[in-house]
Amino acid sequence: MIDSLIGVCSATALTLLLSSARGLCREGSTDPSDQARSVTLALYGCVVAVVTLGLFIAVT
Repeated sequence: MIDSLIGVCSATALTLLLSSARGLCREGSTDPSDQARSVTLALYGCVVAVVTLGLFIAVT
């Protein structure tokens, strides 16, 4: 049960970080709100990754 939870959290963090990177690498996009949205997604991804790491350390 915990293993699947860690897997889902890791996949979620990776998805958030990848979508953030894709948003920041978009050519011709100089709109500050788009960049802010991408940075926010990256921060959420990092928070989910840190929580997942803490869960993994607590379980093992």
